[in-house]
Amino acid sequence: MRCGATQRDGERRGRDRNPENLLPQELLAALRRDLSKDYQVNDLLGRGGMSFVFLAQERELNRQVAIKVLPLQLMSGGDFAERFEREGKISASLDHPNIVPIFRVGASSTFLWYTMKRIRGRSLEQIIHERGGLPLDQVLSVVQQVGSALHYAHGQGVVHRDVKPANVMIEDSGWALVCDFGIARAFGSVSLTQTGASIGTPRYMAPEQVEGQPVDGRSDQYSLGILTWEALAGKLPFDGESVGELIRKHLLEPAPRLETVRPDLPRQVSNAVYRAMSKKPAERFPDVAAFVRALGGVTDQGARVSADFANITMPIATPSSDAPTIRFTALRRRPVVLVALVAGVLLVGAGAWWALRPSSAANGATPAKGDSTSRRVVGTDSARRSETPPPPPPPAAPPPVAPAARFRLSISTQPTGILYLDGRQVRSTPVIGLDVPAGRRRVQVKRDGYASFDTVLTAQAGQDIKLTRRVLRPLGP
Repeated sequence: MRCGATQRDGERRGRDRNPENLLPQELLAALRRDLSKDYQVNDLLGRGGMSFVFLAQERELNRQVAIKVLPLQLMSGGDFAERFEREGKISASLDHPNIVPIFRVGASSTFLWYTMKRIRGRSLEQIIHERGGLPLDQVLSVVQQVGSALHYAHGQGVVHRDVKPANVMIEDSGWALVCDFGIARAFGSVSLTQTGASIGTPRYMAPEQVEGQPVDGRSDQYSLGILTWEALAGKLPFDGESVGELIRKHLLEPAPRLETVRPDLPRQVSNAVYRAMSKKPAERFPDVAAFVRALGGVTDQGARVSADFANITMPIATPSSDAPTIRFTALRRRPVVLVALVAGVLLVGAGAWWALRPSSAANGATPAKGDSTSRRVVGTDSARRSETPPPPPPPAAPPPVAPAARFRLSISTQPTGILYLDGRQVRSTPVIGLDVPAGRRRVQVKRDGYASFDTVLTAQAGQDIKLTRRVLRPLGP
């Protein structure tokens, strides 16, 4: 499936069979010629703006990928190539289970291109178009995953700037992925355009973005608020006949209350969406994680969003196999061992002193010959000394108490599930950097209607074990 590329039903039926109707034949031939060594380019999946997305087969790894292509001949401005190339590089630097992974970025004399994971599913935009307003638990499950991806990207200094249902892909398993960071930019970087023109989709753009002002994660929060509103209501909160009318509403009109179209929703949901869509960034939530928690954070399993959601600051690496990825870290035990050795030496020395302590004869207690009185007195004194125990040896320093051995566990599943450790429920996935006692542990992820992920691992102190992108297989015939 394509990411950020849109087609209407009529266009799809008439043109998907003939990609040449969308892409001139000579450009398609140039694409296949330039990439033939590494890819077999097949069907056109879609197009968006100046870009095209193709389904292709990567020859070396024998896997299907999606190739996003920008033909240089179609560019009318000097910034398109730079913007497109940066899209691929920024996306490739983001490693999170809810962000579409980028594999390669390249360029030829005819195209700029990059390859990404082929998503088997549909966009959230298509689902809303077909079904209208969605159930609250489904929307919160998607928003939690999208929010996790955005929260991570913001921690890396990247703002998406084009959050909308078309850029949220829902895999057949129900896993949500954010794609098309094509207009994202790092905080504080110089605009690609000298005019400061805003980039984005007008129906979802924050007021400060419309005005060309600096943006941060709260701008994505505004767009995510509109996405949530649309997913629950089945329609947009702001609409208009022209771009100018849309911009005016985003700048001047207060956001409509969600309960006016969905009175069945909890009041806290309507309040959270209303605050996220505030005109001033300072009046919104401090970050996307706070917005998700304010919504209620109920996943489709009925579990609440973990309090650790706000602390997600590291990506989950993608393993190359089904085996756990284990990183052995240096065990800082040298000071403990040194203290234990010193304590042992002291104990051995005290024992030797006790065994070899001086006797009474060695201390000159033998009486003078023929002096019975002296013999009695000295003998009595010697006996007293022998009966009196020597002073105890100085106490050895107690060995320090070593901290409890722990390791860190990260796990993500597609779709999400409930994590169990040694049979005890923990929380819903993804779970990042969970502190767990070292030793033999049984790790399970369960979800109704799916076969459980179940493994037993033995972890040592200081290890960092990552079980990422585990797929829960649906049960059934």
